[in-house]
Amino acid sequence: MSDDIWLRKSKIDILRYLPYKLQKDYKFYTVNTAESREHENIRLILNDLLDQLFIDTATWGLDYFEEFLNIIPKANDDYQTRRTRIKILLNAHDVSTKKFMTDLTNRFLNDNSSELIEHNESYYFDICFNNGSLFDWEGLREAIKLYKPAHLGVKYFALQNTQSSVFVYGLINIAEQIEVEAEAGYSIDPVEASFFVAGAINIAEQTELNFDTSIGERNLSLDGKTIFYGITNDANTIEI
Repeated sequence: MSDDIWLRKSKIDILRYLPYKLQKDYKFYTVNTAESREHENIRLILNDLLDQLFIDTATWGLDYFEEFLNIIPKANDDYQTRRTRIKILLNAHDVSTKKFMTDLTNRFLNDNSSELIEHNESYYFDICFNNGSLFDWEGLREAIKLYKPAHLGVKYFALQNTQSSVFVYGLINIAEQIEVEAEAGYSIDPVEASFFVAGAINIAEQTELNFDTSIGERNLSLDGKTIFYGITNDANTIEI
């Protein structure tokens, strides 16, 4: 890499603070370019050292946090997993409230979907999260075991959203015969009605009633159509 290219990428350039005419001297230019490079190396070293003082930015410095907390990292642990484990142990003094346990679970999820459901009367609680969001199962179990009250049990649920459609349809005719004294030739006009219901239902039943649309000497015609459609959990058909 030439000196000119290096200077454009470097954060430190002593020559920028000196008169431009001094750069025309080869010896002066060479000496100050070398000094700028060394200053830049020192700057990077100091910045890296500062990063190791904080868990969220530490890399090789995580070894010292783990040594202090008596943590033995696994060979395949990445930086994020190691940082999460360190934070959990450093927060061991916190009270295990519902919010704290929820936030603790979210540290092992990539979408913060944790939800805690208490069952105090049965002495346990549920931890629910979206399926596929958990990236450290063993870490989560160890963290919950460390913080949960000893007398409470725990159940884990990975939730998966699914969608399904069930179409239920049928023709229902209801006819009632009423004797009415009327003059000869009296008739009832055909009645037609359509009902349209849309929505999500839990149980749909279809009832079919077969009957003779001719009542006595009179012709009675009823045509009623009911259509149900939507998302259902169960559908039964009853035929009478």
